[in-house]
This record gives sequence, structure tokens and C-alpha cells, in this order.
Amino acid sequence: LIILSCSKKNPPRDEIPRIKDVMAKLESAIKDKNAYAIDSLIIAEAYNNGYSSQTILEKVFLNSNDTINFSFGKREFFYTDDRAVVSVTILLGNSSPGRPAEVTMVKVADRWLIKVFDLK
Repeated sequence: LIILSCSKKNPPRDEIPRIKDVMAKLESAIKDKNAYAIDSLIIAEAYNNGYSSQTILEKVFLNSNDTINFSFGKREFFYTDDRAVVSVTILLGNSSPGRPAEVTMVKVADRWLIKVFDLK
């Protein structure tokens, strides 16, 4: 058992910039309320589970129109070879305490795509 667990390699570190790039694109698309850009980052099966650009925008900006000060804060992520989970805090405005969110991504070929976007 110990030999098997030691033989498993950690996922390659070159995936970190790719995951961060998807999150930067998502942050920019949400700030701009660019549904097409958000849709380009979502895996097709996510739509069957109710995740789309429209639902993401509705959840993020619920009861707020402050897009100028929108950002992701407190980013933490964990990943394997083909799955990543990014925990962020959604900030709207300077006085916003933030709302926790979790983004789950899957790797398809060489591309990371969003499968789940959950606000906590």
C-alpha cells in the first residue's frame, strides 16, 4: 500500500498557470457581463446541470449592479491531473464582506473548462 501511494506522481505544476488563466478570463468576463466569454469557458455538460453564463451572472450580481468593483478575492485551489477546485470570495464594492464561491473545472484534452460554479 505504501509503495503504491508513493509511486503516484503529483500533478504537473505547469497546470497552475492554465488554471489561473481560466479564472482570470472568468473574472474579466463576469466583470464585463460578457455572456459569450463565460460560455466559452464552460463545458457542455454543465448546461445540463443548470450552469450557464446567465445563471452565473444572475448569482454573482444578485441584488447588486456594482460591476466596476467586482473581483475574486482569497483564491485557493486544489487540482489533480484532470480536475481542479478553486475557492474564491466574490467581492462587489469596497465595503463588500464577500461571498464564498467554488468553481470546479475539468480538463478536456489540454484545456481546462468550468463544470460547476457554486455560490456558498
